[in-house]
Amino acid sequence: MKHNFALSLLILATAATSAFAQKPGGQPVTVYDLDSLQKNTVPIVIAGDTQLAAYAHKAFESHGRYSRVTSGGDFTLTFSPVSATQVRVDIAKKGSPTITTVTAGGADARDALYRAADAAVKNTSGTSGYFTSRLAFVSNNTGKDEIYVSDLFLNEARAVTNQRASILMPRWSPDGSRILYTSLFRSNSPDLFQLDLRSGRWTTYADYKGTNMGARYSPDGSRVVFVIGHTNDTHGLYIGTPDGRAKPRSILNSPDAKSSPCFSPDGQRIVFAMAYGSSPQLYIMPAGGGTPERIKTGASYSAEPDWSQANPNLIVFTARRNGAFCIGVYDLSTKKTRFITPKTSTGAVIRGDFLEPSWLPDGRHVVCTSRPSGDQRYLYILDTVESPDGEEKAHNRATKISALRAEHASVLPQP
Repeated sequence: MKHNFALSLLILATAATSAFAQKPGGQPVTVYDLDSLQKNTVPIVIAGDTQLAAYAHKAFESHGRYSRVTSGGDFTLTFSPVSATQVRVDIAKKGSPTITTVTAGGADARDALYRAADAAVKNTSGTSGYFTSRLAFVSNNTGKDEIYVSDLFLNEARAVTNQRASILMPRWSPDGSRILYTSLFRSNSPDLFQLDLRSGRWTTYADYKGTNMGARYSPDGSRVVFVIGHTNDTHGLYIGTPDGRAKPRSILNSPDAKSSPCFSPDGQRIVFAMAYGSSPQLYIMPAGGGTPERIKTGASYSAEPDWSQANPNLIVFTARRNGAFCIGVYDLSTKKTRFITPKTSTGAVIRGDFLEPSWLPDGRHVVCTSRPSGDQRYLYILDTVESPDGEEKAHNRATKISALRAEHASVLPQP
């Protein structure tokens, strides 16, 4: 049994890892000295089974709260295989004789490892982890845009469409069984489609005259909000049913272009981008209809909002500042925006555009698209929490998770 499990882990670390992933297996792990770390990080030692530890290193590398050290950490996390679908983590706190043990089960050893690592986050920080999240994203590595689904670190990415047409903004249903997306598959104008992941079949969700874009499920999955650009030069927000069969209800219509609507965590409000003139800004309105209220983000361009399910005060969005796109986080309680400067784990600023943010379930990190130059597109995990040293010295860690072109990511939290 031990030999077979070791063999399965070897296969897991090589052949089962997709071409999209930044591969940890067989690579030297970079661990940093304590003196070079930001003060708001918690140093941890990762130990145990070699292959499990490699995936744990990759996961914790992306988490802005933790720094990985070879010795002297506040916590030592030891990961061990229990079976082909179970992993145990032993959590030892520096100076304490007590060891907390958690055994996690998953679909396979790697999934179980991520669940054990999430449990370690909960036990060492009191906050939720995000390592078990799923992604839907768009890639054109086959020559045409297709939607892929994968684990967070893209180890098992697989294409779920074969339409060979321009695709934008895939969005998960809350239960993970369906994906709504915008595509030019059937015409030269954007329409909305819904993919059933259980059957693999797609259906047309909305193809009203004009443009149909930006569909998003409500948190409970009972409604869908989307945008119709009418041929009479008006643009409306509409609320539809999950299957799109009933006639949608208009909640806002005006000549101003609208995009990227998103429900609040309680489903009572909607944030969206609307352009008065040439540049979009963020607005909030009741989900049942009413007058939109502008959010003053402090940026001349604000779009692609995502409302945090973990913290209802936080809305992340794409901003344009100093000639580049960046990620902003608006706090409804303080009415202030933090603009994020992505950096490596050693503190070096990462150049290029960052856009299309999607919250991870901890309410601290997002998955976003990086455009370093030209036509390049990569997915990153970005920490939105800054150190107390101020914006210029803030340590907003950004970790690249896609080796191949990928964009338009949508996050699905896992229970």
